[in-house]
This record gives sequence, structure tokens and C-alpha cells, in this order.
Amino acid sequence: MKNIRLVIDAGHLNTDHIQFACYIASLTQSRLTAIFMQNAPYRQIPEMKIAFGAPFTETITLKDLPDFKESQQLLQENQATFRAICERQGVHASVHENPCEPLEQILAESRFADLMIVGSDLSFEGSDEKKPSPFLQDVLCAIECPVIIAPATFEGVEQIVFAYDGNAAAAHAIKQFSYLLPELEDTRLTIVQVVGGGEPDEANSGKLARLISSHYSNAHFEKLHGRPGPELYAYLMNKKKTLVVMGSYGRGAFSNLLTPSTADALIRSLNLPLFIAHP
Repeated sequence: MKNIRLVIDAGHLNTDHIQFACYIASLTQSRLTAIFMQNAPYRQIPEMKIAFGAPFTETITLKDLPDFKESQQLLQENQATFRAICERQGVHASVHENPCEPLEQILAESRFADLMIVGSDLSFEGSDEKKPSPFLQDVLCAIECPVIIAPATFEGVEQIVFAYDGNAAAAHAIKQFSYLLPELEDTRLTIVQVVGGGEPDEANSGKLARLISSHYSNAHFEKLHGRPGPELYAYLMNKKKTLVVMGSYGRGAFSNLLTPSTADALIRSLNLPLFIAHP
């Protein structure tokens, strides 16, 4: 992996997200590019006026808005903070400003990125909005590269948890994570599978074990019993320094584990990085 994008709300900088992104970039020797998103993209707004009894159109630009200078100053300060943190961490960094609508820009950037990092609080509708915001949900559904949802605070990674339900999305996420972050091959890895009462054992468990053993040296399997969403949440609730890997978000019935309701509960309540990859 060489190309990581970090999405930053230009008006609400979270330095913990930058620290996490620097950890991933430093671990993989990747370039980190910050995408500074602004809720009011630059555009010309025509306004009809009357002069000397005749109508005419006056164009208003973003520069004419009353808080433009303040927002630009804050943007420059936040960009400087990002560059300073990356320099201290020895991370090669660059900055992209958002020239268009935020969701459109994020999806366009994701098409050409190896990995995208976003905060669980990413939103352009106000800080009191519930997590995950509708904006973040739209991003997770449509993004075109693997994504990590950054934790509010980060203390390192000592364990990886693969949430596996036997479906294609979960297997795809496991492979993508292994390809992108081979540097974690010696980290303790737990493959968690939730099965309901009376369900048969996973038919491809042997194949999964061989796949895992080819990438990781310290892997363990753990089987939970019950409903997938609540059991997975209870298992992860008290975890620390753990990175969670799961399948697709909101793209049909790919996964029994990562239904939007399950994923939303994890994003809202757990302070853990969450890796999601769509098939």
C-alpha cells in the first residue's frame, strides 16, 4: 500500500484522527493525503436584481459570504497543523482542498486510493447529530476502496479481530486487509464467528484456516453462539488496542454480521478502528 487518503472536516480538525492516519502511513511507508472538506463548495450563485427599472443578474461567489475570511484562515491553520503532525511523525504528506460537493469529492478520491480513513464523527449537519451521520452512512455505502473508521482516541494495535460469517464480503475484507497491511502479520489475530443454535459448522473452515495461516503467524479461532449483532457487540465492547475487520456496509445481503444496524452500533459505541471493504 502506498496511497492513503484522510478525510478531514475543514472546520473541525481532530488531531487524534491525524495521529491514527500517521500510524497507518508510517507502518506501511505510504504517502498520506488529507482531503479538507468544506460544506459550502465554491460555486457562483446568480441573484436577480433590479436597476433603473430593468432586471439584471448579479453573481455572488463564496468570497462574498460574511464568514469567508474566517473560514479560510481556519482552513489554513488546520492544514498547517496537519503538516506539522505528519512532519513530526516522519510521514510524507500532501493536502487536497475540496473543489466540489463533499460526498462527490470523497467518492472520486476513493476510486484512486488504496485506503481511505474517515472519523466516526464525520458530518456536515452539526456536531450534535447522531453517529454515524447520514453523510457518513452514504460514504460507507458508496466508497470505492477499503476504508478505516478512525477511533476517537488511539493507543496502538495489539490485536486484530476478523468478524467472519461465511459470506463473500467477510472473506473479501480479510484478504484486502491482509494485502494492504502485511506489516501486521505477527499481531495476535482472532477470527470470530457467530452461529445460531442448530446451525452447521462453516463448510469452508479448512480453507479459511489455510488462508489465514498463509498471512498470519499468531491466529486463533473463536466461535460465539446467538444472534450475530448482539454477540459481536458484546464480544468487542471491552476490547482495547484492537482493530476490527468486517465485510461490506449496506450493499444488500452480503453479510449477516455487518448489517447497517450492527455496524452503526459499533461505530457509535466502540472506540476501535473499524476496517470495511466491499467486494
